[in-house]
Amino acid sequence: MRKKCKVRIIVRIVQLVIIILTLILTKIAINYAFIERGYEAIGGEYLIPILGLLIVVIIEDEYRKYKNRKEEKNESWK
Repeated sequence: MRKKCKVRIIVRIVQLVIIILTLILTKIAINYAFIERGYEAIGGEYLIPILGLLIVVIIEDEYRKYKNRKEEKNESWK
């Protein structure tokens, strides 16, 4: 397996783990907020998945930059 494929797989696994963790963290935060407040309300704990999505987008952007740098480096050697 080529290194390029390995990096892509690792990036996708990290993104999947981040999504799963943010969903679990959201559920925990909602339960904790309910216990603290004593009633159900919409607060900042519902923004946790958006933070996870932002992290995934940043990782994807950095991966694309990495891939472009590698391609440019390979073309400069030709």
